[in-house]
Amino acid sequence: MSKIINILITIDTDAVLKNYPNPSQNSASPTGIAHNMGYMVATGTTINSGQGTGDLSFTALVGDNVRAFATSGSDNFEDAVLLYGLPMFSGTQVLGPFNYQNFTKSTVVPNSTTSVLPAKIVDETFWFYQASVSTKGTEGYMVQFALYTRDQTTGQPVLKGYYAWDPTITVAG
Repeated sequence: MSKIINILITIDTDAVLKNYPNPSQNSASPTGIAHNMGYMVATGTTINSGQGTGDLSFTALVGDNVRAFATSGSDNFEDAVLLYGLPMFSGTQVLGPFNYQNFTKSTVVPNSTTSVLPAKIVDETFWFYQASVSTKGTEGYMVQFALYTRDQTTGQPVLKGYYAWDPTITVAG
């Protein structure tokens, strides 16, 4: 039976902004960042190594589906990241093409500004990139994301620039 493997990508936006203060303004040519500025956590699979690091190795079978989504360390409350691409750049084509998906479904939120419980049920739009596992091997790919910072006057998010990080996924199985 095929399974769904969820990969949460968290970007340390404080470190990215400190180390790469003048990023690319061209989404087709993002500024590369170091591996220690992005972290991956996977669920729905057996982790071989790399949980919580920039390189993740997990067990999957052909036909499994991988869903990837990203956030900043503040859950996009302060600085925000928007995942916009996951192209392969080296190794074996382990995953098929990533396709953007979005769904609206019910979820839970705090009941009010003063009380968390009982939870309130609301509709929310969730989105991610999804790809099918096509073969076993090791694939290097680019996590491409736009980074937004808060304007100090208006509090509105403004585009700082485009970045990329090149983690590796190893699929064994």
